[in-house]
Amino acid sequence: MSGKPELTDEQRERIRKSRERAMELRRKRLEQQKVEQERQAVQQRNEMKMRNSVSVAKSNVKKNNYEEEDENVELEDFEIGASQYVTKQDAKGKYCLPDGTLEVCEYTEKDNPRQSKWNKMKLYNRSEIRRRARDRWGGLEGLQEERRRRENKRSEKDMAEGYRLFKKQKK
Repeated sequence: MSGKPELTDEQRERIRKSRERAMELRRKRLEQQKVEQERQAVQQRNEMKMRNSVSVAKSNVKKNNYEEEDENVELEDFEIGASQYVTKQDAKGKYCLPDGTLEVCEYTEKDNPRQSKWNKMKLYNRSEIRRRARDRWGGLEGLQEERRRRENKRSEKDMAEGYRLFKKQKK
């Protein structure tokens, strides 16, 4: 005999039964976890389908309204052939809209194509942005006049900065 006591047949049988019970419990637990994960995945897919169908229905209604408006609207050169969406930067620059107006506009968020870790891009519907800009500035002519005014203001500021820089160099 070695230093270990020998197990009796009764003890071996009890160990075998305990091991089988433990393996059966483990198998059932893993099976339940798998079923629960599948149930959650199905539930999430169903929720996404519902959200998408609701948002698609809403966007279709809005698209129809915007399409009806677009048929009667005179487009500017940069709008011809452009996407139906406009970035926040373009909405502020080309359409001269402030942040406050953009906050009340509906938008779609999309991952930033330049860097996925950056904040998501806000894409606004071009028709809504165009309508709000023209309402704000009194029509197409008013919007174009505001753009010219801003461009002139930028030019004057750049000229003043240039004069200031050249004055310092002469001293």
